[in-house]
Amino acid sequence: MELLSSDLKKYDYFSGFSDGALEVLAGKIKVVNFPAGSQILKEGSVGDAFYFVKQGQLEVTKKTKSGEVAKLSVVGSGQGFGEMALLTCSVRSSSVHVVTDVELFELSKADFEEVVLQESAFRSMLYQKVEEHIQFNRIKTLQPFRLLEPARMYAVLEKMLEKKYAAGEDIITQGDKGDFYYIIKSGRVAVLKKKKGEEEYKQIAALGDGDAFGEEALIRDDPRNATCRAVEETAVLALNKKDFDQIVKAAFMENIFPEEIPLETYLNDFVVIDARIPAEYDEEHIYGAINIPVEVLREKCAEFDKSKQYITYCLNDSRGMVATFLLRNRGFNSRCLRGGVSGWLGEVVTGSDGVQMPGE
Repeated sequence: MELLSSDLKKYDYFSGFSDGALEVLAGKIKVVNFPAGSQILKEGSVGDAFYFVKQGQLEVTKKTKSGEVAKLSVVGSGQGFGEMALLTCSVRSSSVHVVTDVELFELSKADFEEVVLQESAFRSMLYQKVEEHIQFNRIKTLQPFRLLEPARMYAVLEKMLEKKYAAGEDIITQGDKGDFYYIIKSGRVAVLKKKKGEEEYKQIAALGDGDAFGEEALIRDDPRNATCRAVEETAVLALNKKDFDQIVKAAFMENIFPEEIPLETYLNDFVVIDARIPAEYDEEHIYGAINIPVEVLREKCAEFDKSKQYITYCLNDSRGMVATFLLRNRGFNSRCLRGGVSGWLGEVVTGSDGVQMPGE
């Protein structure tokens, strides 16, 4: 099938080309088709072509540090992909899979490089896209954002601020009002806590690249319950409470009402997690619930089974909401029990051995 310059001219992507340049470009481009389910680009492979979507839909994915696959974006008609590896002389930074049957324009690496050299407007646009892709990909693969849909991810990128802290400097202070959600871009952070009447802080956790913190005070509307201090020079990405609530919290929060839970079979259908401290759990808890305080859940959930459904709760909603937020942004099917143990319609008991794990 012969490609005409008029076929290219209707796309904004090539709007900066002269008629003569479009004629030359049309002669270099091949029209290729791929069926749904096929893979066009593989992360880590050598870049040999640039693609532009005539029709159809594709999905771009990338592996995170932990080996999980993050969905970066969906590419559709009028969009291009594959330019980053060619412009930066590097291997493919992501994989591209076909969602629906697609028809693409394919430009070989040699022809792509020739066009880039000759067309300054096209070159400028591509380099701008590369910068945007690098920033997007770097942040999208951080744990809190791996499961965020692309539209929310772009909203996050527009709202986030980058802040830097020197070694020993406090990022948040216990007792202060919660105003930001933080993700560590580089560096290390110690989580320190001081109980009432104590003078010295005790370290309760250590965080590194990609880890997030600060969500509990924002979700519960409580003062900070710990101090987070930079161990070394540390850069963080910060999202204020309003944007956190509208973009991130909204994406990872789902409730379940007591009347939706079948009392006869709920222990077969769900793993029920009491997110309070053991003393509160001992006083009163839902029959069959496992006690995993929010402070412990962040570390322990790595051992959970993602094929199971989870219900989290506290006395009312607040810590249960934090627990569901932590689980859902790690890929678990979790919902927060509205009304907590106070609203539970089934059996309530007392007594516990403390922190337990599912299956123990």
